[in-house]
Amino acid sequence: MRCKRVNILMDDYLKGNLVDETLHEFESHIKNCTKCQSNLSISKSLRELASEDASDYIENPFFANRVLARIEQNRISAGMSLYAKLASYAAVAAAIILGLFIGMEIGSFGTQVISTSNNAELIAEDYIPSSTENLYIINAEDVENQNK
Repeated sequence: MRCKRVNILMDDYLKGNLVDETLHEFESHIKNCTKCQSNLSISKSLRELASEDASDYIENPFFANRVLARIEQNRISAGMSLYAKLASYAAVAAAIILGLFIGMEIGSFGTQVISTSNNAELIAEDYIPSSTENLYIINAEDVENQNK
């Protein structure tokens, strides 16, 4: 057995969980390897210290309930903040749409929309005559009559 495998199995050895062949290989490696002997003694010391400190510890039966309640509270508050954000975005969007609608309504006061093509043709006729005569042809007789 190699040192790496011994270090992996060290906790199981200290708990007494190793059996038969694995236990025999582990103990024979420990007898021959000073590095693993040192690691085993350190692990035993740490385990003893931890067990002494653990004997002073009194388990709180309500600890798990408090942790679960706090997790649930955080989950609820996170969900509420999401709904609050969505509601605020919806309110802003509604205000923008309302503002655009009001602005368009105010902007259309006093303007007259031409709804028929006949009205448009009449207005266009005032500005652009549709006669076929050329306005720029100068008749010599007209010029003489104007000079008289």
